[in-house]
Amino acid sequence: MAFKLAVFLMLGSILASWGTYIYDNYRFLTTTSYKKILTARSKCDHCEKQLKLINLIPFFSYIFQRGKSSCCNKPISRKYFYIESLGILVGVIMAFFDQISVGLLTSLLIFLIFLDERYKEIPITLNLLIIILVTISIPNISLNNYVTPLIVMAFLLLIYFGFLLIKKKEGMGLGDIILIFSISLFIGFPNILYLITIASSLLLLKIIFTQKYKEQHAFGSWLAGVFLTFILFQEFYVFEGSVTI
Repeated sequence: MAFKLAVFLMLGSILASWGTYIYDNYRFLTTTSYKKILTARSKCDHCEKQLKLINLIPFFSYIFQRGKSSCCNKPISRKYFYIESLGILVGVIMAFFDQISVGLLTSLLIFLIFLDERYKEIPITLNLLIIILVTISIPNISLNNYVTPLIVMAFLLLIYFGFLLIKKKEGMGLGDIILIFSISLFIGFPNILYLITIASSLLLLKIIFTQKYKEQHAFGSWLAGVFLTFILFQEFYVFEGSVTI
């Protein structure tokens, strides 16, 4: 169990580290050739000196370097420590509940929340990974499981193209619609309607509170946040129920 826990802790921290890199360099990664991406190397945020392998160990590098860069001795942003700590927490969840697919799905949803809030888009690759993990997470899945999600998706696509035709702009992103398909596949109907209602209400409250009525707002991040809460509640509830029995 100790070895398994160590493996999942390292896996969670590595995923968090990669997620941080993609989040910080998203525009570079989406507008640059694969050759440049593969040959790119991590650099210091301050002096831009190429980092050594020992500086790239998630979580532990920050601890051993006491929160300072080894090249120029300047403070390392605490976001690396916090995000990689969150990754370790996800690793604990994967090991404790023995749910690798759910743990990875949780990691992707957390990443999606931050990415969509900042860049107002959900990459198709991220949506595809979520669909795959949702499919793996559902026991005894069959073609019947896809009927309701496809109906929901078709209905939302009609609204999307109708709004685009009338208003000449998007009312909802295609990435959001694909995400709703994944969520609908996982939680079914009518739960998907409740989730969309809750996410919409929370987004509306945010808009009212910030008074940013004319700005573009991310909807996928709120969908992912409510979905993540549902997953965690379900996992803890099922686990506590099994212990009680």
